[in-house]
Amino acid sequence: MRELKLLSLDRIQETEEHDVTKATQLADAIHDSGFWTVPIAVEHSVLAIMDGHHRFNAAKLLNLARVPCILMDYRKSGVTLQSWRNDWTIDVDDIFLMLKEGKKFPIKTTRHLFTPPIKEVKIPIDLLF
Repeated sequence: MRELKLLSLDRIQETEEHDVTKATQLADAIHDSGFWTVPIAVEHSVLAIMDGHHRFNAAKLLNLARVPCILMDYRKSGVTLQSWRNDWTIDVDDIFLMLKEGKKFPIKTTRHLFTPPIKEVKIPIDLLF
């Protein structure tokens, strides 16, 4: 299951912390280009970010109302979950537990690999306000 949808920012759940400087730089780049090009990967049942925390926070900085997202299922969408960190092992249940507890993983904890890769889009940001 992979479905491209425009989702309201207030419906999306973060699962990981982000780097404010990187999100600000990304917001500037998106603003300057005038286009949103990489959808945020979101788990379909709880609308939790798999990949795209910096893009999500860039959208917030730009005061966008919605963002392009690819809705995916961990078990049916060709998603492999790993950790960027050597000191962490992580699985899907860990992500759902953190969401239930209202907590976030430290920055760059989860690494999602997508087969096939997520395709880029070209959506004018004027359509996202």
